[in-house]
Amino acid sequence: MTFQEILTDAANSVEGAMAVGLIGVDGIGVETVVSDGHVLDTEATEVELAGLVGSVSRAATALRAGSVHDLFVEAENQSYLITFLDSDYFLAVMLGPKANLGRARFEVKRVSQRLRENL
Repeated sequence: MTFQEILTDAANSVEGAMAVGLIGVDGIGVETVVSDGHVLDTEATEVELAGLVGSVSRAATALRAGSVHDLFVEAENQSYLITFLDSDYFLAVMLGPKANLGRARFEVKRVSQRLRENL
């Protein structure tokens, strides 16, 4: 199964998912799937999320908290659920304001394993 197929399956399985992406910690997206009806500057999103991931990882190191596994950011119009796949890649799910967070968390765990097997 290709990355696009795996990410499309995840996007279709989460009510309110706007996009799902496999992104390098360097900000270069491997693959991002945008759900129907949504417009997204994927390159800008990938770079900004990688910057956020880097900042949180540095903070966790400085606080001696260990490595970051998951990250959730909730804003007024969008939320981001991020999980690290390994030291080089993370999975990000962009959710709309009425998205099903529980289902998104379930899908992230399910899809993460499939992506790790294909990296």
